[in-house]
Amino acid sequence: MKSTWFKTAIPHILAIVLFLLIAVIYCQPAIQGKVLEQHDIIGWKGMAQQSFEFKEKYGHFPLWTNSLFSGMPAYTIAYDGPAIQTIILQPIITLGLPVPISFFFLACLAFYFMCLVFRINPYISAMAAIAYAYATFDPIIIAVGHNTQMMAIAYAPAVIGSLILIYQRKYLAGAALLALFFGLQISTQHVQVVYYTSIIMALITIAYLVNSVREKQLREIFPALGVALVAALVGLGTYAVTWLPLQEYSHESMRGGKSELTLSDSTNKSKGGLNKDYAFFYGSYGIAETFSIFTPGIYGGGSAGRAFKPGKSAFAEKLTEAGVPEESAIQFANSYAYWGNQPGHAGPVYLGSIICFLFIVALVFTRSWHKWWIVAAVIFAIFLSWGKNFSSLNYFIFDYLPLYNKFRAPSMALVIPQLLFPLMAALGLQELIAAKMPKELAWKKFKTAVYITGGVFALLLAFYLTADFAGPNDAALKEQLSGMMLNGAQGNVTPQIQQQAAAFGQTVVRSLQDDRQGLFTSDLLRSFLLIAIAVVLIGAYLKDKITQQVLLAGVLVASSFDLIGVAARYLNAENYVEKEAFENSFQPTAADLEILKDTNKPFRVFDQIDNQGPFNGSRASYFHNSVGGYSPAKLSLYNDLIEKQLSKGNMNVFNMLNTRYFIGTNPANNQPVAQLNTGAFGAAWLVKSIKYVKNADEEMQALDSTNLKDIAVIQQKYASIGGQSPTYDSTASIQWVENLNDKIVYKTKSASNQFAVFSEIHYDKGWNAYVDGKLAPYVKVDYVLRGMAIPAGDHTIEFRFEPASVTISKTITTVCAILVYLLLALTAWQAWRSRKT
Repeated sequence: MKSTWFKTAIPHILAIVLFLLIAVIYCQPAIQGKVLEQHDIIGWKGMAQQSFEFKEKYGHFPLWTNSLFSGMPAYTIAYDGPAIQTIILQPIITLGLPVPISFFFLACLAFYFMCLVFRINPYISAMAAIAYAYATFDPIIIAVGHNTQMMAIAYAPAVIGSLILIYQRKYLAGAALLALFFGLQISTQHVQVVYYTSIIMALITIAYLVNSVREKQLREIFPALGVALVAALVGLGTYAVTWLPLQEYSHESMRGGKSELTLSDSTNKSKGGLNKDYAFFYGSYGIAETFSIFTPGIYGGGSAGRAFKPGKSAFAEKLTEAGVPEESAIQFANSYAYWGNQPGHAGPVYLGSIICFLFIVALVFTRSWHKWWIVAAVIFAIFLSWGKNFSSLNYFIFDYLPLYNKFRAPSMALVIPQLLFPLMAALGLQELIAAKMPKELAWKKFKTAVYITGGVFALLLAFYLTADFAGPNDAALKEQLSGMMLNGAQGNVTPQIQQQAAAFGQTVVRSLQDDRQGLFTSDLLRSFLLIAIAVVLIGAYLKDKITQQVLLAGVLVASSFDLIGVAARYLNAENYVEKEAFENSFQPTAADLEILKDTNKPFRVFDQIDNQGPFNGSRASYFHNSVGGYSPAKLSLYNDLIEKQLSKGNMNVFNMLNTRYFIGTNPANNQPVAQLNTGAFGAAWLVKSIKYVKNADEEMQALDSTNLKDIAVIQQKYASIGGQSPTYDSTASIQWVENLNDKIVYKTKSASNQFAVFSEIHYDKGWNAYVDGKLAPYVKVDYVLRGMAIPAGDHTIEFRFEPASVTISKTITTVCAILVYLLLALTAWQAWRSRKT
C-alpha cells in the first residue's frame, strides 16, 4: 500500500521540486544573500520606520503615526495582530524561502493545487502553474516592490480551487481550505486583487447554479452555497484585524471620496470613491495593446524592461555618437521603448504565446461547464482593463459596481486572464489527451484552432504593416535632442546649425521608431516559432507520431522557456543589490543631522527636495515627523489641504501644522540645507476668537486670509461643541507634555474659559479627548486640526487613540483563526480515517 501511495505521489513530488528549482535558478542572487532593490519597499520603509522604532521601545506597534502627512493611522502601514493567526502557516507553505523565490514558488504551488482540483494531469498542471507564476505582470510588480500584490496573486488560485472543492461536494476539505486561503489572501491587504478574485468566485457560483439546474441537481445547490458562504466569511474573519480598521479608515481616505469641498467638484467624481480622472489616469490599457498578452513587444514592452542591449539599438548608437555614454544611451533607449498611451507603463501583461494558443485550442475542445464562466470572466476583465479607452462602459461600472470605485489602475484587472488563460489551456490540453473523442474529430477541431490562431497572426501582421511606431512623447523627445545639439554649439547658433539640430532630432527619433519596429518584428517571429512548436507537437500526437509523455514534456519545456525568457527582461540579476546597501537606503543628509539636533519637540519638517516630490516620497518620514510623505490612500481632508493650501505655499497653514523646518537646496553648493521657520505655531495654542463659517468650502477659503494663530475657523454645524469665543486672558497657557503616538498629553492653566487648537490631524474614528480623566468633546477646526473648549483652571488634557474597530477585529480574528485550525484538524482526521479504512 505504501508503494502504491508513493507511486501516486511521484508526479506531485517532481512538480514541487521543479517549481523550487526554477524559482531558485531564476532568483539565484537571492540565494547568494542579495535582495531586490524595490522602490516601493524602500518607500514603505520610510513610512514604517517610526512604527518599528516605537515597537522596539514599547514592544508593540502604535496605532497612529506622526511621521507622514502630519499624522495618520499607522495600522495602514505596520501593525500587530492577535497571537493566533493563520499567517504562521505561510513560512511552512513557502518552505521558508527568501523573497522573491517564495513568491514564485507559492504561485506555482497554489495554481498546481487548483489544477489538481480540476482533475488535470500533473504534468499539464505543472506547465500551467509555471505559466501563471512567470507571466510578466508578476516579475514587473516584484521588481518595483508590490510584494503584497504579488502575495495576493499567488494565493488566488488556491482560493478558486478551494471553492471548486466545495462545489464538488467535498464540503469539509473545501471549507477548511477556502477559509484558510481566502483569509491568507485577505491578510496581504491588497484589496484590489482580492476583489478580482471575488469576481471570479461570483462567476463560478453563477455558472455552478446554472449547471446544477440544467443537470437537475437542485438538492446539492443549497448545502454547497451555504458551506461556501460560511467558509468565505470565516476566512474573511480570520483577518478582520487587517480589513475592519482599514475599511473604517477607507471612508475617510481619498478612496472613500470623503472630501466635503464642492466648489471644485468634477463631473468625473464618483459617489463615495475616487475621482475618475485619478482612477483611470494610470493603467488604462490600449485596445490594440491587449494583443501584448500574445506578443510582448507589440508596443515596445515597457520602460522597466531591458529590450535594447549594447550594439542592438540604432537609437542608442546615434546618442553614443553624439557624446552620450553608452550605458546612459541604452538606459535612455529602454525608457522610450514603449510607445503606447499609458503614462509610466513598466511592461506588458504577457501570458505566453503557447498558452494563448492552448487557450484557443481549449475553446474548441473543452465541453465542460467551466468554459463559459472562464470566457465570461476573461472578456469582462479585458473590458475593465481598457479603462478610459472604453469609458462608455467603464465609467458606468465605476459608478455602479459595488466597491469598484475604490480602485485605480484598471489594467490590474488583467490578473483575471493571467489566472484563467493557463487554467483554460490546461483544461483544453487535458481534454485533448483524454481520448474521449475519435482522432478524426480531434484532428478537425485542432485544425479549427490553428486557423483561428492564424487569424490572430493576420490581425497582428495587419497592425504591424499599418503602425507608425510613434509614441506620444516623441515630439517632445525630438525637441529635447535638437536642444541638446544647440546647447553644444556654445552660443554660435546659426540658421544652418538650427536646421542641423532639427534634422538630428528627427533622425534620432526615427531610429527609435525603427528600434520599436524591430522589437515588434522579433517578438512576432518569436511567437510564431513557439506556437509552431506547439502545433507540431500536438499534430504529431494526434497522428500517433509521438507519445503523450513526449507531447506533455515538449509543451511544458517550450511554454516555460517562453514565459521565463520574457520575464527575465523585467526581473533579473541587475535588480538585486547587496543586503547592506538596501538596508542603508536612507542616509541622513547634513540637513537631517542639523534638524535631529533640535530636541525641543515636537515639530514637523517639510522636505522640498525629495526626488519623488514632497507628497509622494517618504525620505523625510524616515527621520522626522513630516508634513508630506507617501501613501496611496491618504486622508481625504489632508489631500484637500495639500491641493488647496500647501501646494501654493500658504505659510499660515504650514505654521498651523507646526512646520519648524523646511529642507531646501543651498544654491552655493547645491546641497540640502535645513531652513528654520520661527513662525511655526507649536504643538497647541489658545486662540482669541472663533470664526464660524457655513460649510467646508468657506472653511477652506478662510485659511487664505485668517490669522490662524488668533482665530479658529469652525463650521457652523459644530457650533454646539465649539461654543462661544473665549474670554481673553493674557496669563492663560497651554503646554505640550508628551506624545506617545496613541497618547498625547497637554497641561493648561487659565483664569477664564479658553479655546485650544491642537496641531494634530482631526480623525474622529478613534481619537478620544479627556479633560482630567473625563471624556470631553472636541471639534474639527481649520479644516484638518482638532480644537476644544477648555474650562478655567488647571487641567490635564489627553488625546487617546483607541478605535473600537481594532479591539473588535482582534476578537473576530482570534475566533475565526481557531475555527480554521479546527476545520483543518477535522479535515486531516477525516483523511487519515478514510485512508486507514
